[in-house]
Amino acid sequence: MAEKKEKKEKLLDKPIRVKEVVIMNILSLEAKAWAYMDFVAHPETQSHTKDLKQARLAIDSIDALFKIIEPELDTAEKKDIQTRLTNLRLNFARKE
Repeated sequence: MAEKKEKKEKLLDKPIRVKEVVIMNILSLEAKAWAYMDFVAHPETQSHTKDLKQARLAIDSIDALFKIIEPELDTAEKKDIQTRLTNLRLNFARKE
């Protein structure tokens, strides 16, 4: 019985909003882009693997998600994602 009560206490008060899930995906894709541009090691393997095709896919995916979610974002959130995208694009251009 105590186990059921413990599990119930770990539940959230409300469901996670889709906006938050999209932002989490953008951040995950950003990490993959940096790794595939070989600026950082891949978290899964701790090794360096450069693959600009994969990096471009990650950057383009962030851009697509940003365009969809932009109307839901406040000014600070928009600026943050735009800055992240700009940094990725500039560094991608350096790697080509």
